Amino acid sequence: MNLMKIAHVPPIMVGPEASVAEAVNAMVDHSVGAVAVIEGGILKGIFSERDVVKKVVYQRLLPENTRVADVMTWEVECIPAEMAAGDALRLMIDRHVRHLPIVDGKGTVLGVLYIRNLLQNLVEELEDRINSISSYYEADGPGG
Repeated sequence: MNLMKIAHVPPIMVGPEASVAEAVNAMVDHSVGAVAVIEGGILKGIFSERDVVKKVVYQRLLPENTRVADVMTWEVECIPAEMAAGDALRLMIDRHVRHLPIVDGKGTVLGVLYIRNLLQNLVEELEDRINSISSYYEADGPGG
């Protein structure tokens, strides 16, 4: 499976100087759980729902007055577009992340893979396999 087919492309992005309110608006407008934080075309971090809860709401910061750069996650796991879906899922589980930016060799963000989309796609693939196997055995009549 090509991860770019299930990733959010183009990625939803904000700059590090954007306010938390602007980032949250982008997340809501595009129905995503995180935005890539980009400066000069390069990934600087990611800002997620978890950052909103732990670093803004919990600390009682004002979203309109708080810069994304002050509360984003700086160390971001990234993956290449060629990575296998199973490897991406394993990385997400092992590292406890729900959003993986897909980057090219220059660090340009091509898309963001969200665990919800990855799991949905994997479930659809499994359903297709099960249906195919079921059809095979159901079509095999008496005498084989």
